[in-house]
Amino acid sequence: MLFPASVFSVLLSGLPTALQSVLGHLPRLGVALEVVGVAGARDLPALTQRLRPNVVVVSELQLSGLGHLQRQHPVPVLLYCVAPPPRTLLREAARLGVYDYLLPAPTAEPELLEWSRQAGRKLLAARLPAAMLTPPLGTLAVPPRQPAAPLPPRGVVVIGGSTGGGPAVEEILRGLPANFPWAVLVAVHLPVHFTSVLVDRLARVSRLPVVAAASGSPLRAGQVLVAPGGHHLVVRAVPGPWLGWQTNFVAENAPDVPSVDVLMRSVAALAGCQVVGLILTGLGHDGTAGARAIRQQGGVVVAQDAATATVFSMPKSVIDAGLASAVLPLSGMAAYLVRHTMQPTAPVGRRRVSSSSSSTSLAQ
Repeated sequence: MLFPASVFSVLLSGLPTALQSVLGHLPRLGVALEVVGVAGARDLPALTQRLRPNVVVVSELQLSGLGHLQRQHPVPVLLYCVAPPPRTLLREAARLGVYDYLLPAPTAEPELLEWSRQAGRKLLAARLPAAMLTPPLGTLAVPPRQPAAPLPPRGVVVIGGSTGGGPAVEEILRGLPANFPWAVLVAVHLPVHFTSVLVDRLARVSRLPVVAAASGSPLRAGQVLVAPGGHHLVVRAVPGPWLGWQTNFVAENAPDVPSVDVLMRSVAALAGCQVVGLILTGLGHDGTAGARAIRQQGGVVVAQDAATATVFSMPKSVIDAGLASAVLPLSGMAAYLVRHTMQPTAPVGRRRVSSSSSSTSLAQ
């Protein structure tokens, strides 16, 4: 649906209900704009493509999804923040189409009226040429000792395994390119003193940096974090979503350490549908509950096939539970990740790939 050229259209997404109401009433104050829709995080790109608004107003909670939006339909973005964002992060967000931000609306009438007028001016500023919307670099300059905090990665790959898991992870990382766009987390059951051995082995074969996760380690696109032995690892949002996601340790009553279930559940709760879980060779059923959490959030789960698994228990448990989006030989997993994360659209549905053939068929 296209609106007349005279209508300055605004699409909202992820905003508090009260703020949506305030923005919807701006035309009554003489601001020449129209709120044409309210989108959820998942349907924002499609609705933007269909409505073609002049500007999109989104919550800072959706910052990590703006890259996908701009690739599908470039549009000026006005960001809603609960507090003034640091200038370093505004500079980083500018590459995602963000040209300015809104703070929460006050409740008192005089202040609300002035806030509304300023909000109207900021919205209509999207009419300016793109070059004028991007804050001048000089105005955002900061000393070199204050680098911009990284934005959350577009998605997270979680690799879990047990017996034979180390060599399996090596083969997968060997096939990932240096520009792999998602963060990678690895949880393989192992004692504490084997952590450095596994990290060193993975680092030797990987084009991506590989480090042992610590409390407070940030998730970065194209970096591999390995869960240390003897600890249960989770991913949490740093207070204020501008600062991204980080790993932490938790005390959980889980028999396998580090627990694949614990890690996958935390990632699924945070990253939603932008998660791929790989269940590799291993004894037991760790990873099945985590795979269920990923699928419930719309993510993808890939299980290693019987022919290439040293011990088939863990992937078999996921497959038998009907949670595997795909069943692949180990040799095909890296290529699957590259296709899924580096193309605009990813395959949907459960697929079974024969280890003895390159053909792919939908499993019934």
